[in-house]
Amino acid sequence: MNSRTRTIWLLLNFFTTFSIIVAGIALYPVYRKWDITRDKIKVEQFGTDKELEQEIEFLEQRLETRNQYQFELESEPLRLTNVVYLMDAFGRPKRYRQKEKVRVTAIIDGNQQQAVINFDNKNFTVTVGDSVAGGEVVWIDAEEVVIINGDKEMHYQITSLMNPTKNSAENSKRSKN
Repeated sequence: MNSRTRTIWLLLNFFTTFSIIVAGIALYPVYRKWDITRDKIKVEQFGTDKELEQEIEFLEQRLETRNQYQFELESEPLRLTNVVYLMDAFGRPKRYRQKEKVRVTAIIDGNQQQAVINFDNKNFTVTVGDSVAGGEVVWIDAEEVVIINGDKEMHYQITSLMNPTKNSAENSKRSKN
C-alpha cells in the first residue's frame, strides 16, 4: 500500500470513530431519558386502578342486594318513616301518609260555606250536597265537614286549623322556663 492510500484509510477510520463518539455523546441523554421512561412504564399501570375497580365492584354488589330487598310497612317497625314523624307547617306530626285519605285543608266562609278537600292527592272545592270520596257532603261549618258514605257518617276536622291562643300560651310557658 502506498502512503497516499494509507493516509486516506487512516483519515476515514479517524472520522468514522470520531463521528460515532460524537453521536454517542449527543444521544446519551436521549437514551437516558428513554431508559427512565421505560422504567416508569413498567411500574405504572394503564387502565383502571385495581383498588378502585375492587371498590366499585363491592359497591355494585351491595347496591344489588339492597335493590332486591322489599320493605313492608306493617312488618317493618324500624322503617324510617315509622320512626321519624313528618311535620306539617305548624310543627304537628302528619298523620295522613295514605293518599286515599280525605283531608279538609280549608273552609271558605261566604254566602255559601265551601270546603277545600284533598283526596287522592287532588284538591276539590265542595259545598253541601256535593259528592267526594264516594260520599255526600251534608254539613260544613268553621271547624269540620261531615260526609255521609252509605250508612256511615264521617266527621273531618280541618287539618290546618290551629288554636293561636293555646299555642301562644304554650310558647310563653316555654320561654319563662
